[in-house]
Amino acid sequence: MNIIELFEELKIDKSNILLFSPEEIIRIEKQINVEKRINTAIDVNVANNLILALKEYRHELYFIVSNRILYNLFSKKNYSRNSFPSPQREYDAEKIQSFINQFLNDDLVLFFDQHLSQNKFDFINDIFDFKDCFPEDALFQLNKKLSGKLDSILANFSRYNASSDMSAIPYVEYRSFYVLLSYFSSIEMDDKIRSLVNIVSERYNANKLSDFYMACISSMQGYVAYDPNLTDILVKNREAVLSNSVERSSSSSSSSSGLSGKSIFFIILAVIKILSLFAHCSRY
Repeated sequence: MNIIELFEELKIDKSNILLFSPEEIIRIEKQINVEKRINTAIDVNVANNLILALKEYRHELYFIVSNRILYNLFSKKNYSRNSFPSPQREYDAEKIQSFINQFLNDDLVLFFDQHLSQNKFDFINDIFDFKDCFPEDALFQLNKKLSGKLDSILANFSRYNASSDMSAIPYVEYRSFYVLLSYFSSIEMDDKIRSLVNIVSERYNANKLSDFYMACISSMQGYVAYDPNLTDILVKNREAVLSNSVERSSSSSSSSSGLSGKSIFFIILAVIKILSLFAHCSRY
């Protein structure tokens, strides 16, 4: 349990944090102490940290609890927008970083690790509107792990040929993976993506009927590179794949239509023969 989960459990009024008087803070502190005795799941340090946050970091705490994305992240809930006031448009990112680092960093890192292990990159993307609020060390570790996942893709492609089963790295087809990588674009990351582009493009050109390599190329366009030229290449590759896909579909439709026409012709011919036979038989 972290201080936001405890805040949620105590049902403290989000909207009035900045208006709490010293007496109200004392009342909440007493409430927390009572809850500690009743609920053994409440960690003493967490309880003390919430009291500290209410006393000395009220603005930072208010920013977290009044922000739907951050509150849901740390409370592990899924409240709708209607449960929150209008979001603050201006905030001191460094102060929020420091607050999260002091009270919530372990939960943030755990969130990253859990969703990375499950390849649920879109969940991380969803909270990255507030990336500037996250501690640098947590982001550094996330970047390192993402880079490792990209290394795994390259290693698998190098180890296996074009016809091999790539089910061990399904996220190579996930656009959300490349979108998340974009938040950490750098010269080094670009070099790895460029290597991946070369491998995938070569294999796609050798087999343009491959749905797997088509999906890879389409998804890779989600990466916004440090080098704009690489971004342009990714966009053009996706456009080429989509164009080939459309041409293939059109060709397939035309072919199917032709076969249907022939089938109809032979059916009509057969019906005419049968009717002719019946007409001939009826004369007898």
